[in-house]
Amino acid sequence: MFQIAVILAVLAAFAAPCAAQVRMPGHNHGRSALQTDTIRREKSGTAFFVDDFGALLTTRHMVEDCVGVIISKEGISLPARVVAVSDRFDLGLIKVPRTLGIAAVFPRDGTTVANDMVFASSYDKLAEMTQRGGTIANATVSSSQEAGYLAIESDVTFGSSGAPVLDGRGVVEGVISRRTTITRVLAVGAAEAKAFLMRNGVRFNEDDRPQLAGGASRANRAASISTRVTCLQN
Repeated sequence: MFQIAVILAVLAAFAAPCAAQVRMPGHNHGRSALQTDTIRREKSGTAFFVDDFGALLTTRHMVEDCVGVIISKEGISLPARVVAVSDRFDLGLIKVPRTLGIAAVFPRDGTTVANDMVFASSYDKLAEMTQRGGTIANATVSSSQEAGYLAIESDVTFGSSGAPVLDGRGVVEGVISRRTTITRVLAVGAAEAKAFLMRNGVRFNEDDRPQLAGGASRANRAASISTRVTCLQN
């Protein structure tokens, strides 16, 4: 886990403000610069790139009440700007200067059905999974669904908020939001995620063709599009 001191050093290395936020509760719009000496807490989760220009999707609860947001991937850390949060669903849009890795692909139409095998993991666990040869699937689509959400049976834990749910094609079918029981997890559905991105002017990729070759690991695909996201709080 990143130490606060390391993250503050990253923030100090960039002259541009990194905490510009839209409709964020508790944000001090009068603050001209991030006061790093007031940082006392942090929370971390996952985000994933949705275009080739540094836009990332995560959850609203990961980026609200933050005085600074950092994304980290493969030894690179960048300050992120919060562009928007959804009023209805647990979604947040953040932006960094460039995309690290590749951008996600969404389905043109959601096609998952009950008992389909899917994949979801926090960014922090992906490195270990890929070193072991990857993981094809680690969750199943639940037979009980809720409007606007994809319910899955999964053991995802701390740090998974904002992680993409990948189907057998390596396409994003949802964004992990919260756990409702010991094994049941809700993810914001692909249709709602796409609508949120469209409202905020993000041109994302849609394709119903497989993004993975044969039985390739969905863990590797997730690692290529995902990052760690850290919210600094005072």
